[in-house]
Amino acid sequence: MFHPTVKYHNEQGGLHGGQLHWPGVNGLPFIGQAPPNIKQHELERLPIVGYACHQLFNLSDPKQDEVYAWVRDRIRNGLFTLDWILRHFDEEEKCMWVYVEWTQLYVMLPPNYIGSNGNGSPRNFTLRSSG
Repeated sequence: MFHPTVKYHNEQGGLHGGQLHWPGVNGLPFIGQAPPNIKQHELERLPIVGYACHQLFNLSDPKQDEVYAWVRDRIRNGLFTLDWILRHFDEEEKCMWVYVEWTQLYVMLPPNYIGSNGNGSPRNFTLRSSG
């Protein structure tokens, strides 16, 4: 099944706070060092983590307007969630100010996760000689 987040597959960047690995699970990318090589039923049980973010945007500033549009686009397509938004038009300055709180969603392996390597074998093992 395709998710609206397919629009962002292979996206990377500093605004995410870590390296992303696509396609991830249920439309959300993995965040971290490397994607896991585990069975599908294990993938579906991995936790979804949220990175809480906030910013006050002056939409008359082209750079801030671009970041605002970037955030809102990802909220609209389900990669982020909107937690709070407050809009204010400054009559004196003739500009729109928007304060936004949002959560960026990712899938992450728990620390010291042991799962399988995708074929049912333990993810971590030690090779021993038979001699």
